[in-house]
Amino acid sequence: MNDTAIRLLRGALLFAATGMIQVLAQLALSRMLEVLPHPRRSLAPTFYMLAHSVVAVLVLMAGHMIQVTLWAVLYRFEFDEFRSFSTALYFSLANFTTVGASDLTLPTLHRMVGALESAAGMLMFGWSTALLVRVVQRTDRSGQEG
Repeated sequence: MNDTAIRLLRGALLFAATGMIQVLAQLALSRMLEVLPHPRRSLAPTFYMLAHSVVAVLVLMAGHMIQVTLWAVLYRFEFDEFRSFSTALYFSLANFTTVGASDLTLPTLHRMVGALESAAGMLMFGWSTALLVRVVQRTDRSGQEG
């Protein structure tokens, strides 16, 4: 296998790992929301509606930060890009959120992997948005029991 194929394979494996971390975050979120009282069945519905939403945001963001960190590890330690891990982390976060880091670029050799990270980030944030909408719908006091 040539170097380009190996780099793309590493990127594809990390793309799959990103999806697995998202599933784990979703499972953690589900378990945490089971522990909190349901707003409509509590004496403090507004507080628990807020608690459900905040927990959802924190759990999903923690999952995204783990995902971003894994991509940064790939850039810094596998591809030997960037001089420090903090720079790789900054680049990865900018790439994952599709904002881009205009002051940093990957060499041609690794650009396809960077594009894979951006694609993964778009999918993961879309997935998280869907989960957040579900949490809000589930906890809305005026909505149907769900």
